[in-house]
Amino acid sequence: MKITSVHLILILLTGFIITGVQGETISVQPITLSPGESGTVNIILDSAPSGLSGYQMTVQSDNTAIGTVTEATFPSWAALSEAVSGDGGSYALRAIDLNSEIEAGAKQVTFATLSIQASGSGTAQITIKNLQIDDDAGNSVQAEIKPGLLTVQGSTPPDEPSTEEYSVSLQTGWNLINIPMQPADGFEHADVFKNIQSAGHSMLIYDSSAGWITIGKNDQLSPMTGYWLYTTNPVTIPLKVRGLPIDAKALNAGWNLAGISGKSAKSAETALSGLSSWSYVVTYDSSSQQYRDAGVNGGDNQAMLTPGEGFWVYLNAPETLTPGT
Repeated sequence: MKITSVHLILILLTGFIITGVQGETISVQPITLSPGESGTVNIILDSAPSGLSGYQMTVQSDNTAIGTVTEATFPSWAALSEAVSGDGGSYALRAIDLNSEIEAGAKQVTFATLSIQASGSGTAQITIKNLQIDDDAGNSVQAEIKPGLLTVQGSTPPDEPSTEEYSVSLQTGWNLINIPMQPADGFEHADVFKNIQSAGHSMLIYDSSAGWITIGKNDQLSPMTGYWLYTTNPVTIPLKVRGLPIDAKALNAGWNLAGISGKSAKSAETALSGLSSWSYVVTYDSSSQQYRDAGVNGGDNQAMLTPGEGFWVYLNAPETLTPGT
């Protein structure tokens, strides 16, 4: 086996800054976008003469007024990977080649794919810091780092994002939903669900200090909140939204109903990385009308959180869930 437990610990836990192996280069691809536009770039190691067991690094835009890194995904060889958001729009990336797919002599190895969101016009660099690469033998590899140039051309769009369509799909029975985007004007109140055949059941939220709360049709919908809805037949409710939620979600100690923001499903470890005291997360499958297995912070069972679904999360202390995390 190419990686030992010692190597794994070094890859995941050490914080030493390692800068590059002679002759090897790790680079971020350049990209040109318009204000408000998004795109993707790859982080590529040009060669791995001694193979690869894993790496860790921190990526970040050096000018968030021009553009930011919003997400990171990993190639298939990264059997164990993690992207954790941090201060200033940074992302800590870690990946391990558990299945020995990147062997000695490999060329043009993709480490990760970054999603970039452009803001104002100008240029910025997508930088790599705190880099550590280990080869098949667990030896540290030094590589020259080349940041990626982000060029944003054109006029900056209005601050108010344009609206887009968003649908809430409900199954027969109880549904635990979340609205992961900011509702547009005319869609910000619970009366958008007024035509659901609810068989007399109320729309509900839960607050650990007040218990169950009934939602009326004039109550304002709060993104990143878990709502219970009952319907006698499957139905899809069309909404309009306008970008990510504006406000953070305050969570109490104990059990909370919450939801993530954005459009992509994430593991609980990634989506809740900004919460230091969460212990358990429980999601609900409306198709089977049953709870799924609980996810445990730091445990083997890693629950997946879907933007349109609410979930229960247990915290040991009050904290705040920030949009975009």
